[in-house]
Amino acid sequence: MTLETNPQDGPALSAQELRSNAANLSTGCVLLGILKSIETELRKRNHLWSSGTPPTPLWFLAETERNIFLWRTNQSLDDARNYSFWVDLRGLINKRREQLSHPHDSNPFTNPLWGSGVLDTSLVDRERDYLDALEDLIPTAFKRAEMLSRASESLRIEIDPEAGRRLVIIPAAGAGPLPDKPVEP
Repeated sequence: MTLETNPQDGPALSAQELRSNAANLSTGCVLLGILKSIETELRKRNHLWSSGTPPTPLWFLAETERNIFLWRTNQSLDDARNYSFWVDLRGLINKRREQLSHPHDSNPFTNPLWGSGVLDTSLVDRERDYLDALEDLIPTAFKRAEMLSRASESLRIEIDPEAGRRLVIIPAAGAGPLPDKPVEP
């Protein structure tokens, strides 16, 4: 499956192509909005985190990836509705673990509590534990989120087959790591 990076390339996908794309996603992918709902609910019920400062939610990292995709393709958040953003849960968790293995105090992408002072390695350890807990939930809670995502996407296509959204899987393969330093405007 390829990552669509330019919405102006070629005609919009047909409803059948959209169904095929959604059906052929690898396992472990969920729609960004469903990830946010499920993770938020799990956190509210203390199934993921129960004490202390909560680590960065995975949905927030996914939204950051979405925003970077839009920025790299010269688009705004308004253009996000032209896409169907799916999150590769294991891919995003692995990417975050890699970022945490090289944290920088001044980088908001690698410092879990950027702006709150010097990076405390215990915060990195807590976030790694959080990622482990999330990964443990992939076969159970997130398997259901995956099924819900597929059903939601199929329903969206049936309701409006002309609204051809491009499929984007985040994190994007080959997009490279997030920058070590904030990008200058």
